[in-house]
Amino acid sequence: MDKRKGPEWHGCEACHGPGKAHVDGGGDKTKIFTFKGSSAQEISARCLGCHEYGAEHSNYARSVHLQNGVGCTDCHDPHHAKETQFLLKASQPALCYYCHLDKKQQFNRPFHHRVNEGLVKCTDCHNQHGGFLTRQLRATATEDTVCLKCHTDKAGPFVFEHETIKIEGCIACHTPHGSSNPRLLKRAQVNLLCLECHAFSADQGGPAATPTFHNQAQKYQACTLCHQSIHGSNSNKFFFTP
Repeated sequence: MDKRKGPEWHGCEACHGPGKAHVDGGGDKTKIFTFKGSSAQEISARCLGCHEYGAEHSNYARSVHLQNGVGCTDCHDPHHAKETQFLLKASQPALCYYCHLDKKQQFNRPFHHRVNEGLVKCTDCHNQHGGFLTRQLRATATEDTVCLKCHTDKAGPFVFEHETIKIEGCIACHTPHGSSNPRLLKRAQVNLLCLECHAFSADQGGPAATPTFHNQAQKYQACTLCHQSIHGSNSNKFFFTP
């Protein structure tokens, strides 16, 4: 791109090189960069000549997408975009589902984040252009800023914190995309989910186990009947009250 014309200037030369402007005058066509037949790395490097700055795009060179041969023009079309915003070839989530078919079926489960309905987008949680976190997340699981951006009532800090949330984050109990269980829980029965951690005796160094005096009748087996503030409490270390 001609820096002398300012960052707002974006002519053919910005993408195809200086030879483009001189073809009609007998210029050398071999100097024109053509996207057709070029590798994802070559195409993306051309795009990043302008779009490399800022947190959103600066890590694309190391992104999982580019490492797997997905370049900028696989999602964006500068000339015939279907979506005017970001020049996308298709709207989300259809564009993401083209490759991530396993996630498509997860969002079709009875309880799911409303991505298909258009209330949440894949890019709200993931940085499609890459980053330093697993699964190209915008925040780590333990930080949970991605979840708490919407679920503000679950945000702390609390005087008494659920240790699992501090260590593993929301995904310790919930599936992020979709589930057959209410509240996107990993297990159909709440007590079985809790006992994955609380099945050890306290003297073995694990989390507090289920007391022997607990009534194990079916109607009492949902731990959250008593431990209602399971995400954290400011008044009770056993999460009985908020």
